[in-house]
Amino acid sequence: MSGHLAVGTTQVITYRVGRENMVQRLLPGVAEFIRKPEVMASGWLLGVCEWPAMLALRSYMRDDECSLGTRFELTHLAPVPAGATLTVRARCERVEGRYSEWQVDASDDLEMVASGVLGFCVVSLERFASRRLEPKSAFLRQQGERVPAACGALAGAVAPA
Repeated sequence: MSGHLAVGTTQVITYRVGRENMVQRLLPGVAEFIRKPEVMASGWLLGVCEWPAMLALRSYMRDDECSLGTRFELTHLAPVPAGATLTVRARCERVEGRYSEWQVDASDDLEMVASGVLGFCVVSLERFASRRLEPKSAFLRQQGERVPAACGALAGAVAPA
């Protein structure tokens, strides 16, 4: 990291919610997602709530670094339909070395729709890839080689328990 992130650092963004953010599009092949009302998926809302903290962190990072979310305690308080404009505010509440925690609040034109605490760790892209990602990728490649040819098409499939 370059520079010193301080508690109290604040970033605000606005985001226009589109149809692509609806819960039915989160996991389109899963019936329970498809049958829900046309509202913003909590997964999308989490991503939008991460955005202002990541923007604020970017000004303290080198080009070869990124921030990775490591803590998610977000309460989805109200439905958000397509067409709504969200205002999301993130305020840094804690800094310990490369780790930071942010209070986030999101509202539309009518009410607060989400609130919570998100944590981020700033990492070197190269070191993360070599130390954390590549060992898992190598393991998965090795597992894929063990799958009999007849089962190859099913290697990545996940079935309900």
